[in-house]
Amino acid sequence: MTAQDRFKAICNFERTGDVFIWSVDSWNEAYTRWVREGMPVKNLNNKKEINMHLLGYQDRIECIKPNAAITGMGRNNNPPWVPPLVPMYENKILEEDNEHIIKIDYDGAIVRVQKSDPELMPQYLKYPVKDKKSWEEYKKRLDPFSPERWTKGWEIMSDDELQFPIKKEQVGKSYNERDFALGMMALSLFGMPRNYMGLENISYAIYDNVSLVEEMIEWQAYFSYEMLKKVFTAGIKLEWVWLWEDMCYNKGSLVSPAFVKKYMVPKYRKIVDLLLSNGVKALILDCDGNTEELLPIWIDCGINAHYPFEIASWMDPIKLRKKYGKNLIIIGGIDKRMLSKGKNEIDREVEKVAELIKDGGYFVNCDHHIPPDVSYENIKYFLNEVHKLSGYEETRRIIQ
Repeated sequence: MTAQDRFKAICNFERTGDVFIWSVDSWNEAYTRWVREGMPVKNLNNKKEINMHLLGYQDRIECIKPNAAITGMGRNNNPPWVPPLVPMYENKILEEDNEHIIKIDYDGAIVRVQKSDPELMPQYLKYPVKDKKSWEEYKKRLDPFSPERWTKGWEIMSDDELQFPIKKEQVGKSYNERDFALGMMALSLFGMPRNYMGLENISYAIYDNVSLVEEMIEWQAYFSYEMLKKVFTAGIKLEWVWLWEDMCYNKGSLVSPAFVKKYMVPKYRKIVDLLLSNGVKALILDCDGNTEELLPIWIDCGINAHYPFEIASWMDPIKLRKKYGKNLIIIGGIDKRMLSKGKNEIDREVEKVAELIKDGGYFVNCDHHIPPDVSYENIKYFLNEVHKLSGYEETRRIIQ
């Protein structure tokens, strides 16, 4: 079976006992360490060699470039992560000393960045949206029909746009002639408005200026709907879409479920109807933290997949599989902290995979980017042990 066929069958809970690894997304320091420790990859500027070495075409997932949610500006889907503004703000340095830079970031925020590690979360000093006037100016950069957003040939497969090396027979062909699972960064109703204003400011605005928050959510839904519609109108089919929110912390939601139901659910349902009517298999809600109180709301909207099941926030994918059954596709749930420890700790994560793949509807992934304290020996051991679990000979891939 192709990666595309396997992906769809796993999403449908039809292919059980198969190991499909969603990604080996890691911080760039981890990739650098692995090369230092023997990983035979020369180019760390994109994911192609990394993906082929650690995953191979059998677990190939690609993302089409038209983007209606957050995007990683750094190498290998690393920070800075910014909204899909067109044009982005000029990255302009305002102040500088021996340790820090204060600058205007790509999303218009003024941030303080540590020189020694620019991929660390910056300190936000000022946000671009503070009231209706600044929002009206900001949303001009969120025009779904902006010509710069739809570069020539966006619907054609090319090596520049893909995370795996393109096969010769696919060069210049439509995405509809692919053999891999294709998706799109599709929506963010709360996550991006929170980035526009900052968490504290939007939290106050929910009480003091809820009409502004509602307007931003409305625009996010419009922006997403029109971009998705253009992709589908062009005849491009998608297997998955990514809905990014990050609206929880380790104890629960940052906003009340009542707020989600009143202001967000109607917008979710409109987008979900469009996606399901166009055959999308996995509608993935990406939210860190503990999402248990929001999961039933999302599932009721028709959102059928979730990532990353952060273990440090007491998310238990096995418990949630039992609770939601085939109503929820699970991506992640592997405790990234355990991969830096010994084989006994890694084996316990492998046992978790063995339980989750039994009925299908599960894609192997860590509960966020793999940190740089994970050795090359350990990541190889984990991936090889996981692949041994596969009930299909063609997916029992061993990394040498």
